[in-house]
Amino acid sequence: MKLTLINNDPNRPTARRVYQRDIARYAGVSISTVSRVLSSAGGISESVQQKVLAAAAELGYERSDEDKPDQLRNVMLLTNLSLTPSLDPFHADVFSGVELACSEQEIHLGYASFSNGGTAEKILSRLQQNAIGGVLLLSLDDPVLLEQIRALNIPTVMINVDPGDADEDTFLPDNYQGACLAMRHLIANGHQRILHITQSKRRTIQRRTEAYRDMLREAGIPYDPQLVVEVEINAEQTYKVMTQRLAQSEVDYTAVFCANDLSAMGFMRAAQEFGLNIPQDVSVMGFDDIASAAFLSPPLTTIRIESQQLATLALRRLIDRVADPSLTPIRVFLGCALIERQSVSRR
Repeated sequence: MKLTLINNDPNRPTARRVYQRDIARYAGVSISTVSRVLSSAGGISESVQQKVLAAAAELGYERSDEDKPDQLRNVMLLTNLSLTPSLDPFHADVFSGVELACSEQEIHLGYASFSNGGTAEKILSRLQQNAIGGVLLLSLDDPVLLEQIRALNIPTVMINVDPGDADEDTFLPDNYQGACLAMRHLIANGHQRILHITQSKRRTIQRRTEAYRDMLREAGIPYDPQLVVEVEINAEQTYKVMTQRLAQSEVDYTAVFCANDLSAMGFMRAAQEFGLNIPQDVSVMGFDDIASAAFLSPPLTTIRIESQQLATLALRRLIDRVADPSLTPIRVFLGCALIERQSVSRR
């Protein structure tokens, strides 16, 4: 935010720009505190507010027309993911959607990853020292980090996080509904022995496994824990684990429901190397509908998530949250769609 030092004395030099850092230094507080007081964001004690306002008055500033306290100008995206070229396609699409939405709204976007060598202390200090208007949390569900971020009292919206009873606005795919679509499609095509490749460490993926079990129960099919494979759901690890499994045991299932498209890719390569034909010998169902899913051999039947729409909705809510901090927190589950291609056949 730009502030203008008012020159009421004709013998003094002409007016100059005054920045939040000037007021922060004068008041002995952080820049983020100054930003929150001047934007009436709340969460700051009365004594600190008075100190900041007194410092601003002492400097003799006047808010310019462009400095609107209820307008979001700077956003920081925080994640536990590695923001490198190896970022998985689903999260890359979400990130791209955030970038596009910010560009359209003329909002400056910064980002930081707790897995890219950035310590929590360094990143949180960066938030405190800069005038960040709002925070987007992408697939960041570490409870300790969440509490540290909450303590900063910056408007926050979560993307692809299933935090239980969190007070923040949350936008995520309807993982349970999407997995129900996948399982019902497989079961409707006559499959009863269905292998499930999953990863239980994230709540969002756990919801897909819950749907797997519930849809088996709905169809009167016994749940067999031996048909659940726990693995890092990327192509490399899934390929490695399934290569070992295929080498050690017979294929006693007719279909595979993979927790994401990357794990489906890993399974398909392993299966084809062992001479299995897809979908004649085993059908394969993915989840996410990443761009490359349509170009596999055979093209992958999967569940589509509108990842860029997820990002756009989250940013719009953050804009609204900054404009009106009293809004009731919402949780939005974006519906998923079944995309039928050639990797699933009828038994």
